[in-house]
Formats: sequence, C-alpha cells, structure tokens
Amino acid sequence: MEGILVAGRYRVDHLIGEGGMALVYRGTDTTLDRRVAIKILRPALSGQEDVVARFRREAHAAAKLNHPNIVQIYDTGVDQGRYYIVMEYLPELNLKEIIKRYAPLPLDKVTEVGIACCEGLAHAHRQGIVHRDVKPANVLFSDDGRAKVSDFGIAAAAGEAGLTEDGKVLGSAHYISPEQAQGAPAGPLSDIYSLGVTLYEAITGRLPFDGESAADIAAQHLRETPPSPRSVNPEVPPAAEYVIMKAMSRDPQRRYRSADEMLADIRKLERGMDLDQTGVMQPTPDATMALPRSSQPYAATPPPVSQPQYQEPPQAPSRPVQRREEPEQSPAAAALAGIGVGLLALLVIVGVVWLARAAFYPHAAPTMAEVPNVRGLTQIEARRDIEERGLVVGDITNEYDDTQPEGRVIEQRPVPGQMVQAGSKIDLVMNLGRQTVSVVAVTGTRLDRATSLLEAAGLTLGEVKEFFHATEPAGIVFEQEPRPGSVVEKGTPIDVSVSKGPEEEAPEEEPEEEPDDSAQPEPGGTVEDDGANGGPAVVAPRVEVDLDAGYRPEQPNVRRFEVAVMAQGEADDQQVRVQWRDESGATLREEVGPMQPGERKVLRVIAQGTVTIEVHHGGQMVFQETIPVPQNPETPG
Repeated sequence: MEGILVAGRYRVDHLIGEGGMALVYRGTDTTLDRRVAIKILRPALSGQEDVVARFRREAHAAAKLNHPNIVQIYDTGVDQGRYYIVMEYLPELNLKEIIKRYAPLPLDKVTEVGIACCEGLAHAHRQGIVHRDVKPANVLFSDDGRAKVSDFGIAAAAGEAGLTEDGKVLGSAHYISPEQAQGAPAGPLSDIYSLGVTLYEAITGRLPFDGESAADIAAQHLRETPPSPRSVNPEVPPAAEYVIMKAMSRDPQRRYRSADEMLADIRKLERGMDLDQTGVMQPTPDATMALPRSSQPYAATPPPVSQPQYQEPPQAPSRPVQRREEPEQSPAAAALAGIGVGLLALLVIVGVVWLARAAFYPHAAPTMAEVPNVRGLTQIEARRDIEERGLVVGDITNEYDDTQPEGRVIEQRPVPGQMVQAGSKIDLVMNLGRQTVSVVAVTGTRLDRATSLLEAAGLTLGEVKEFFHATEPAGIVFEQEPRPGSVVEKGTPIDVSVSKGPEEEAPEEEPEEEPDDSAQPEPGGTVEDDGANGGPAVVAPRVEVDLDAGYRPEQPNVRRFEVAVMAQGEADDQQVRVQWRDESGATLREEVGPMQPGERKVLRVIAQGTVTIEVHHGGQMVFQETIPVPQNPETPG
C-alpha cells in the first residue's frame, strides 16, 4: 500500500496500526499538504456487502461529529475498490502509552482527560452515536496536549445498532461493560462504564480486572466488584474514587445517567468542591438491587431469591381437637422419610431459583469464547484450534502475499483475543504465495510509457541500455527481456534496450602512409602495427564466439552468445567495440575497452535469427562472423 494515491489526493506513507476491520496508515493530503491518518477497510472484507454497508454507514455517522475533543474525520469514500476514511493525524503518545510509562497519573491530569472524554462522548451521544470501544488506546493527544477520543469508526448510530452481528462483542475485554459482556447492544451508559475503567487505570496504574483469558476478564466485569481505587493507590482522593466507582457500577441504573452528568461531577472534583455521594456506591451482597426497566436489554447480576416471609400459625381453637392415633414408625422408616422430605425440599428450591431467574433474567449471559490466534497456521491447523474453542470456520478467501509462507492464514476476522458467543464464525484469509503475471509488451513505446505499463502489470523497470538503431527513433524501446507473454513472478524487473537513433557515419580519415604487408591480417585474426611512430606494437585482440547452450528463451530463434575478447600486444588502453546485427534490423554496439594487454572480457549478445558479430579495434574491424539459424533447432550450430 505504501506510496499509492487514494482518491487521487491522499498518499499512503506507512502502516501505523490495525484493527479487526481496517488498517490505519499515516498519509499526506497532497492538496492541502498536511499529515492525515488513512483508515482502509481490510481487502478480505471489501467483498462482503454487509461489512461494507456497516463500514460506510459508520463512517458517515462518525463524519457528522465535529468537536474539539473528538478526532476529526476529513473525508470518506471508495477508490478502486478500497473503502477509506481520512482523519486527523495525531502523532503524540496515546493515553495507554502514557499510562505504561508514567502511571499512576496525578489527579489533575486524570481530571483533565476525564473532562475532555466526557465532553466528546456527550456530543456524540447527542448525535445518536455510541462509541462502543472507549479505552486508553483510543484517547489521543494534540500538539497542545488536548485529549481527543478517536476511533468512532466502529460505532454506528444508536438506531442502527442491529448492524452489529449477533453474539459478537465489540471492544476490548479489559474495558468492556457488563451488558456488552452479555452480548447485549451497547448504549451511552456502556461508554460511561468503559470511561470509568479508563480513569481507574490512569489513576491507579492497574486494571480493575485481569485474567488469563478475555472470557475470564469479561466474566469478572459481569459478576464482580473491582477493588476500590484507594486500596490500590492510597493517594486517590475519596471524591475521585466515588466518581470512578459510580461510572463502573455493574447495574446501568446506578451509573451516571449521561456523560454530561459525569462531566459535572468531574468539574466539581477539579475545583475541589463537595460531591453528592449518596446512594450510588456498589450495593452490599444482601442489599436489594433495583431491577432494570423492561426497555433495558441488560439484566444486572441476579439478587438472591427472597424467601417467603414467616407467618405466625393460626391461633389454636378454644375447644380441644381430637388427635387421631398414629402407629409408631420404626427408626429406618423415619430415616427414609427424612431423606425423602430433604430431596423434595431441594427440588423445590432448585425449581424456585430456576423459575425466578427465567422470569426476571431472560437475557442470561450466553457462553462466551475467546477468538484464538490462527495466523500463520495451515487451514487444517486453524480449523482445529477454532473448533476446540467452540467456534466454527466461516468464509475462506485467498490473497497473494510474498512476505508470508504459502498455504498459511494471513488474516482472520474477528481478531485474536476478541470475545464472541460460542458457535460464532471465524473468517479466514489464506495465502496463495507469490503472484505470477504475464510480461506486457513495451517495445515501440517511449521509456516513460514503458515504465507505466510495467508498473500497471505488476512489474518493474530493470536495466536500461541505449544503442544506435537504424530505423527506430531516439528514445523508443526496441527490445525487452524477458520477452512479452513470458510468465514471471510479480515484481520481476524487465530489462529494455532504448534507441539512440541512427549512428552518424564519421568521415574516413586519409591514411598518412600505406600500410606494409606486416599490417595485413594474419592467420588467427591478429593484426600488428610496425610501431613506426616509436610506440609499442599494436596487435588486434583475440576473439572467441560461443553459443550459450544453457539459455532458454521464451521466443523461438532467439539465442545468446558469449563473445570473449582478449587484448594482445603491449599497447595500453586499447579501444575495443563489439557490435552485432540480427534479423530485427537493429545494429547494437557496446564498448568493451579500454583494455590492457592480457586483459580478457566476455560480452553476452542476445540475437534473433541470423546474426553478424563484429569486433572493432582502434577504429578498424578486426573480426567478423555471421552465424545463421540452424535448420534443426535441437542442434544449434
């Protein structure tokens, strides 16, 4: 993805984060010349209509939010099948990173963050948007230290909560509300609970609940009361503890009724004012717990089933009552009768408890399971691990990725560690390995056009050589290797030869004197200079031409030759040039020199059909050989 231009405007720089639905990149708005964050829907999800619809609805819903304490969304849309959101880029540490380094944080910093988050959430809730994933990692900071809530991208308008798949709990287990842990839809009060956990961690340096698995942690949120912040950090003021514990009440009816109400108390805490702390702390186990309204999908932890009140027996009648004589029971019969009465009483109690729970708590928590990490596993291994958790394999799609082993899982949805209902589907993306492509023809085009064609086909421009060409204009590609139609790995470099135009013939110089017989070619291709000018004798190089039998071209009648040139005599810096001409009509030249005496160089020549190879030494042709195409291709000459 790095380097691509989204919507013709936003350049992708590099990956900075990822979630279950999307990848997040740092980018640049090339129109306004500013840094942005670009969230792009995972390719594996782009073909799923329900996921795309949800992503687009959530993006448009979040784009309505314009508040100084919410990360701003600039743009959203689709470009070449990529669904994207462009948002404000904040490079500072997020709250989670600050907690890891500096916790416990001072009270003034915690109240500052709490006020900012409450203001941002209150604005979103008024627009009908529920965040669903409030946590320290989603609290970012601007350059001037202002806290901003980010990642409303997983939220949807409260009226569209049905877009969340049944049984799938969005959000991180450490910050999840009890109602979300039950699989019920999240609401504004769920965000308040998660903000309470966030402030708890900031002021104590510890999470209220922890465990070996996400399922264990979610169960604690559902059933247990967290340790008081003051028991973890004695420096926490009682008023701050009150605010946090009220926000984290298991029963939504005992939490703050809105983010605005929580904001008012945090402002009082900031100013050192007294808070009304009546009737909101966590109830004792034997206290009566108010049942939630019928409109609430969430049911708090069930209170103990109340026992029938004891009633005094009726007054004895004024006249005596005659008793019927009963036969005496044996000890064994009495024991059996006692056991029977006990079993009957036990069955009655169990039935009463079950009926009470079914009547008052029809939304009992479903069985939850933690999504395993199956990335890097084969499909068989992944299926085994998924089914061991009580889950099932969902849709399986394929992608090319040359950075990962072929036949392994490279993506999964939901992401590892997420809590889902038992029986939920886990979608997998398998790796097809390296992608192969067909080489596109670039001959007859200019170099810049050839580069564009290669990049569009998934290839790269390799070595570029320039040669004189009798017919092709300057700047035109007239040869490429590998040849068009060849099947190669994606990203393979393609070497090209570019024309420099026809070579201008240099005027022949009149020789100063007629060469004598010693300057004529001798057997073996050697030409000697008599050294009349007093310099060392100049001797033509020794030339050998061999066919490269190991070369396997894609096109017929294409051969490769090795032209070996060894400098002779005693002269230094001998100028040597090799040129060849084949059936394509092009005359190709390559300078081999300057060469020193005894130096040997080998040049590879690729030619189509019959080829004539020449070697020029000091401006004179000293070697020429024409090599025809053999009549029998299996036995090249």
